[in-house]
Amino acid sequence: MGKKNARANDEVKGDVNMSPMIDCCFLLLIFFVVNATAITVSKDPSVKMPSAVSCSELKDANGCIVVNVFADAEKMDAKALEKYNKNFPAGTLYGVSDVNGNNVGYNAGQLQDLTDFIKKQKELMKSRNIEEGMIRLYLRGDMSAPWERSAAAIRSAAAAGVNNIVFGTLPSK
Repeated sequence: MGKKNARANDEVKGDVNMSPMIDCCFLLLIFFVVNATAITVSKDPSVKMPSAVSCSELKDANGCIVVNVFADAEKMDAKALEKYNKNFPAGTLYGVSDVNGNNVGYNAGQLQDLTDFIKKQKELMKSRNIEEGMIRLYLRGDMSAPWERSAAAIRSAAAAGVNNIVFGTLPSK
């Protein structure tokens, strides 16, 4: 009888095994890191952007379709001209980067191609669940480029259904 009472009074210890929960947390962490996309704005070094008295940095590049507007080759400095010639064929007025990061250039006669590119980028962003109101044109115009080129890029974006425009500028010194 004494043995039965001794066993009844023994406490049963229950340990919780934490390793499955830790494994699940690490799997979730890896899942979110892999699926997160780093969104950057491709900046072409051959575009010398104008400065503005009052400007703010673009905080969220999500939904931006970047179009670089180039100046004429004779107005570029040697360093910018070298990078321009390395990335684009002669006569390129508008530079963009496609999904694979390849530089694509358009000239004045290819504005419909530029419109088609913007339209494809817009559809791609919509398929990634970016709201249509968040899709915008990020226009990086060279300060020596004629304003008509920027206006033509804006018209191409409007024809593609992108009406929000962000102008790239540098803060004044």
